[in-house]
Amino acid sequence: MFREKICLILIVMVLGTSSLYAQQSTQEVCVDFRVGSMTLDSNYASNSERIAEIISFIQHIQQDSTLVLTEISFCGASSPEGSSQVNARLSKGRMQAIEKMVRQRVDVPDSLVTRNDHYIPWHSLAAMVEQSNLENRDEVLAILKEQGTQIDYVGDTQIDHRVKKLKALQNGTVWRKLNDRFFSKMRNACVVFVTYKKEPEPEPVVEPEPEPVVEPEPEPVVEPEPEPVVEPEPEPEPAPVVVAPEEPHHWYLKSNAIGWGMLIANVAAEVDLADHWSFALPVYYSAMNYFTSTVKFRTLCFQPEVRYWFSDENNGWFGGAHFGLAWFNYAKGGDWRYQDHHKNTPMLGGGLSGGYRKAISRDGRWLLEFSLGYGAYRLHYDIFHNEPNGRLVDTQKRTFYGIDHAAVTIAYRFDW
Repeated sequence: MFREKICLILIVMVLGTSSLYAQQSTQEVCVDFRVGSMTLDSNYASNSERIAEIISFIQHIQQDSTLVLTEISFCGASSPEGSSQVNARLSKGRMQAIEKMVRQRVDVPDSLVTRNDHYIPWHSLAAMVEQSNLENRDEVLAILKEQGTQIDYVGDTQIDHRVKKLKALQNGTVWRKLNDRFFSKMRNACVVFVTYKKEPEPEPVVEPEPEPVVEPEPEPVVEPEPEPVVEPEPEPEPAPVVVAPEEPHHWYLKSNAIGWGMLIANVAAEVDLADHWSFALPVYYSAMNYFTSTVKFRTLCFQPEVRYWFSDENNGWFGGAHFGLAWFNYAKGGDWRYQDHHKNTPMLGGGLSGGYRKAISRDGRWLLEFSLGYGAYRLHYDIFHNEPNGRLVDTQKRTFYGIDHAAVTIAYRFDW
C-alpha cells in the first residue's frame, strides 16, 4: 500500500528588536497518511514517534519563557493517481487533520495561522526524474514542465492533462515505473520548527532577610471539662422486607428470511437488558455471485440496535435506534461494478427502526418478527468496469438516505 504524507510547517519567531535574540535553531519532523485517507493515525508507520516529537517541542515552547510563538503554517499534499477533485479534498483534509491535532495541544490565535493546501508537488517529481536514469527521461521531463491544465476525465471528474500524457507513454509502462520509483518520495512531508531564543534576563538582587522577631509565649489555656455523653436509646429493628422474585429475562437467536431469499447468510442475537429494553446484533455475509460474474451483492454487514418495547414482556410493538457498518461489492449486470474504496472503506451510518414481534408456539419460545428501518450512510466507493478484473474508472463519495433494512425474522427464545 502506498503511503501518503502531509506536511505541517511551524515557524516559531519572536517579536522585538534583533538585539534581544542570541540563537536560532531548526528541527524537522514528518507525518504519514494512508493512501486515500484523511485520518491522522498515530499507529501508522512512525507516526507515534513523530507526533510525540511535535508535542514535546510544543511543550518546550510553552515551558520556556524565552520563546515566543508568532506564526504557525500548515500545508497538505497528495500524489497524482486520483482525480483533481479527490486530490484536492485529500490535501485539504490532511492539512486540517494535522492542524486539529496541533491546536488541541497548544493555544494558537487565528491571527498567527497560515495555510497552504497545494496538493501535488510536480516540481519535486521533475527534480527526481532529472537526477534518475529513467527510460524516456527527457520525454517525461518535457511533459512535467508543461503548464498544468485540467481536462474532463470520467463523468464530472477532472485530471491534470499531464497525468493523461504520462499514462499514455508506452501503454502505461512509464506511469507504473514512476509510481514504483518516485510517487512514494513525492508524498513525504516535513514539519520544520524555527525558533529564536531571547538572551537571559539579569538575575534579580536578593534583599537580606530581616531579623526574626521573638514573640512572647502565650499563657496556657485551661479547657473546660467535657459534658457527660448521654447514649441514645436503641431504635427498634425494622421489619424484614419481602422481595418478590424477579421475572427471568431472555435472549434470542434469530435469522432473517428476506436475507436468505437474497442468498445472504445471516444470524442475529438479542438480549433483554431490562423491562422495555433490549439489545440486538445481526450479522449478514455473502461471498457469492448470482449465477453470473456480472450480477452480485457480496457484503459483510453489522447492524447493532438498541430497542424500546412498549410492553413489559419485551414483545409486541417496539422502536429502535441502530448503527450500521457494511463492506460491499455490488453489480447488477450493467456496465459498472461498485465496491467500497480499496476494500477497506465500509459504508458507515445509522438510523431508526420499528417493528412487531409475537409468539407462534404454545410455549412462547418460537417467535415471528417484522421490522423496517430507515437510515443515513456515508459511502466512499470505487467504480469498475463490470467484467473480470475490470479497470478502475472512478472513486466517489456520497450520502445515502433511505430504507436500510427490512426483515421477516424467525426467533427462538432462551431463558436467562
